[in-house]
Amino acid sequence: MPRLLTSVFTAALGLVVFGFALDGQAQTSLDSTDIRGRTVSADGTKTTYEASFFTAYNPLSLQDMLQRIPGASISDSVAEGERRGLRGNEDAILINGQQITGKDSGGASALQRISAVQVERIEILRGSSSEVQSTTQRIINVILREDAGDTLTLTAALPNYTNDGSARPIFGVTYAVNEPNRNYSIALNSNPIYRPWQRTKVTSDLTGQDILSSVESEQHNRYTIQSTGRYEQTFDSGSRLQLNGLGSWQINDRERREVLRDPRLALAVNQLSDNLEVDKRDEFTVELSADYSFPLSNSDSVTFLALVNWEKENRDRDVFDLEPLDEPVIVRQLRQDVTTEAIARGTYDRTFSPTLGGQIGLEGTLNTQKTDFDLSTLVDGELVPLPIFNSDGKVTEYRGEAFSTLRWRPWTDVELEFGLAAEASRITQNSVDVNSARSLFFVKPTFNAYWDVTPRNKLFFSVVRDVGQLNFANFVAAITSTDQELEAGNPEIKPTKSWDYEIGLEHRLADGVGVITGRGFYRYVEDPRGRLTFDGLVSFIGNIGDGEEYGAELEVSIDFTRLGWWDGVLTADYLRRKTSVVDPFDDVSRRFGFTPNWETSVEYRHEVKTIIDGHVSFNFSQFGARFINDIDKQDRLKEGGSLTISLEHRLTDNVRINFSSNNFLNRKTVREREILAFAPEGGRVLTGTRRDLSRWGRIYNVFIRATF
Repeated sequence: MPRLLTSVFTAALGLVVFGFALDGQAQTSLDSTDIRGRTVSADGTKTTYEASFFTAYNPLSLQDMLQRIPGASISDSVAEGERRGLRGNEDAILINGQQITGKDSGGASALQRISAVQVERIEILRGSSSEVQSTTQRIINVILREDAGDTLTLTAALPNYTNDGSARPIFGVTYAVNEPNRNYSIALNSNPIYRPWQRTKVTSDLTGQDILSSVESEQHNRYTIQSTGRYEQTFDSGSRLQLNGLGSWQINDRERREVLRDPRLALAVNQLSDNLEVDKRDEFTVELSADYSFPLSNSDSVTFLALVNWEKENRDRDVFDLEPLDEPVIVRQLRQDVTTEAIARGTYDRTFSPTLGGQIGLEGTLNTQKTDFDLSTLVDGELVPLPIFNSDGKVTEYRGEAFSTLRWRPWTDVELEFGLAAEASRITQNSVDVNSARSLFFVKPTFNAYWDVTPRNKLFFSVVRDVGQLNFANFVAAITSTDQELEAGNPEIKPTKSWDYEIGLEHRLADGVGVITGRGFYRYVEDPRGRLTFDGLVSFIGNIGDGEEYGAELEVSIDFTRLGWWDGVLTADYLRRKTSVVDPFDDVSRRFGFTPNWETSVEYRHEVKTIIDGHVSFNFSQFGARFINDIDKQDRLKEGGSLTISLEHRLTDNVRINFSSNNFLNRKTVREREILAFAPEGGRVLTGTRRDLSRWGRIYNVFIRATF
């Protein structure tokens, strides 16, 4: 803990000193009245960027515009997971003051389909909003022009993969119409992802002698075709209708070959096996949502929404033994998962006075997952079905939630938000092996406070009772993708719950130079997920003992143009955390699985008016080691930093050409494994180690963007 606090304090001190040094210079360089197209409300809770603010940069897309706004990024921690229902997954992005209802087609995906000519202004909101439940994030509200007419946006790219010199074309087309009281858009995108890589594995005994080695190569070819649509209509009565749709088809094929050797033997005879795994998947997704709101009077309104999400995945996995058996197929896995989610919600909002407002509502959800899983293995030269307990069946969840929120501004510079929700659910699982039913009930209070210490300093504090989403795939048996091991399902797994506390301060630098945000957090986590065992031989996903997480995060975003230095925007973020939970196998404290102790990201965009008439940018991100704990092993997974560099040239006012390199640092992933066994006297002992090294090649892109 002292080392953690020292690291956090040092990083915080350095960034804060740097930020306030810029703050002092900003106050003597440019006056806020010189920033055309940018205005700040008197209380500092809303900063508005008109379309004219971006004229000098001639942006093509909304994303181009957001990259010019300090502090307009949305936090995306690698440790975050999906939450229950729609209220729990609401993001901090609004279109015309309203959220886009969707699970797979929410606000973040909509930003990528909006061209710059459609945007009238962008509002950065700080504080609470009736559209976003219990968030201390900055809220981005995009107001679309009513007179933009129709626009056509085209994208095309040809990424080249250095591992094998192959290329996969990318294309996208979006047609949008903005008219008075109505706007709609439709988009079609193709997004192939190809990841060839190599992995070497070396297993050693306690004396340090290598006893096994293997070379593993893989080609992962994923091709997605997605169509999305959005329609929004505002009526003379003040009511508003929003419709969203998404259809997606994905081919997800993977070929993996592994040659296993015994390094203690001569090269001519040390090969133990040569296996080829062919894994083919087809995934289909359809999502439809509707959102209708209408005013009852000047002070109250009602909103109804509905969503249906359907996903189907077919998987056919064959393992071939090339040597020494030379058998065509030794293992075959056939699996089909069909997942559905249907949500209906109604809310009533009322403004009692300029300083008091509230919301009450009801939400109902029906979740289902149906799984058919068959596994065959080679016996006497023939594939024979292998009986697997809890391999098929259907899981159904009925859930209802009642919620209320009260927003109160007792003083002009203080805003308080009180929330209370209660949910009840019934989960059933029906199959040949398992027939179970159970009921769950949770009360979820929330509290948010915002204090405008000065017009440029906002202090925020929150307390949230959070309940995580259940993954029904953990209810039935499955084969792990990394180690190809069969793991048992757990019909009794419970949602992870937590009490989350957060306090932070946002400081906006003078004259629009930038934003410095710091926050500290603490989470008491109940029923985190981990691996358990019932016989000392087989492990499964379950709920382990309670744990805790605490840490701090700092973000600095600077627009150097406002300082009069050069034309560029820099955003840097650093998060440091510590987690602890009792290991169910050894009864000792350890970290949460898959949760790194630190995360960092740096994004910079520099405008170049001469030579290339465009911009140069880079994006770097990295996170600390993650740990995976199982009954017979403990893994430490460490990935190198990811760097993307791009150069964009403006061919015409409507056309851009972009040259970029993904994974420029050719990062590697190292997995260090301790191989364990239970000792007769109790506990686990170390029996060996394994080291895996994986590498992905660089990807070079030529990207064309055009808007007409």
